[in-house]
Amino acid sequence: MVAIFTLTTRGLEAVSAEEVAALPGVTVDKIAYRRVAATCTGTLAPLLGLRTVDDVFLDVATWSDVGRPRSALARLAELSACLDLRLSAAACAGVRPVPRSPAFSVTANFVGQRNYSTHEIKQACAEGIGASHHWPYAPDDAAADLNVRVFIEHDIAFVGLRLGRHPLHRRPYKQAHVPGSLKPPVAAALLRLAGLAPGARVLDPCCGAGTIVVEAALGGALALGGDYDPVAVAAAQANARSAGVAARFLLRWDAQRLPLADASVDRIVSNLPWGRAVEVDTTLASFYRYVCSEMRRVVAPGGRLVVLTNAPHLVSPGDLRCEQRLEISLFGQTPTVMVFSA
Repeated sequence: MVAIFTLTTRGLEAVSAEEVAALPGVTVDKIAYRRVAATCTGTLAPLLGLRTVDDVFLDVATWSDVGRPRSALARLAELSACLDLRLSAAACAGVRPVPRSPAFSVTANFVGQRNYSTHEIKQACAEGIGASHHWPYAPDDAAADLNVRVFIEHDIAFVGLRLGRHPLHRRPYKQAHVPGSLKPPVAAALLRLAGLAPGARVLDPCCGAGTIVVEAALGGALALGGDYDPVAVAAAQANARSAGVAARFLLRWDAQRLPLADASVDRIVSNLPWGRAVEVDTTLASFYRYVCSEMRRVVAPGGRLVVLTNAPHLVSPGDLRCEQRLEISLFGQTPTVMVFSA
C-alpha cells in the first residue's frame, strides 16, 4: 500500500477527490486545503492520468512544528537530511525511467505568513537532501529527474516526491496562450461538474485558447467552441491540433448570437469573460444577459450548464435551476463556479 497526495485548486478539492477515488485500488483518506490524501493498493500508473489535479506525489514525510521565524530554515535542512527518498524513487521508476543517480529539484509553497521565502525553503531542503543522498541538485525543475514538493500548511509540512517527470497541470498540447487562459485541471474540473460523458455534445461559447474544448474532446465528447477574438480562435485551433483533436469545431463567432440550433447541445461549459484580462465591447451586464439567453436557448432538455465567473450576480440563464456554487482561487481572485440544470 502506497500513500499519495494530490494538489489541486482551492475550492475544487472535492471534485478532485471524486476523480481520485474513482481509480481502481485507490481510497481517499482526507480532503484538506488544496490537498487530497489517499492510499493506493494497486499500480500507480493510472494516477498519471488524473485530469483535475495540478500534480500527484508519493507521500514521504509529514513534519510538525515547522516554525515561522527564520530559524526554521535550519530545521528544514535537518529534516530534509533525514529523508530517505530511495524507496519512493524506486516506485517512480516503476512507471517511468529514473536514472540511478537522479538529479532532483525542490518546489515549495506555504499557507500563512512567515519570515522566509519559498526560495529559501528550496535552498534549505536541497542542502539537506543533497548531503544525505549525494544526488545532483537541479535548480530548474525542467532539468530534474525527480521533484521533491514541500507544502507547508501553517505549522505542518507535507513532503512528497512527484510521481511523474513533469507536473500534471502542464499539458503538452497547451502551446498557445491568450489572456485569461484557463488552467487545464480547472477546465477538466468544470467538465466533471457538468457530468461529461463520451459522445455528449459540449459547447464553450467563449472558448479563449480552447482549453475546455480540448479537455472535453480528449474525454470523448463531441466538443465545439468559438470566440469573438480571432487571435483566441487561432490559439484554440493550434492547441486542438497539438492535442490531436478536431480543430474545425473551433470557430469565430459572437457568443451573444450563437449560430446554433435550439436545444442542440447537451452540456455548456465556459469561463465567461471577467471584464479584466478579457474585455467585452459592451457593458459586462449586457454581455452576460445576451450570452445567458443564448446558452439557455441552445441547451437541450436534461442538459447542464457550468460557468466560471467573477460576476455571479450577472448570471441568469432563464428558468435553469442553480444546483451548486463553488468559490475557487484563481488568478489571485476568488471567482465562482455555478452549475445549472435544464
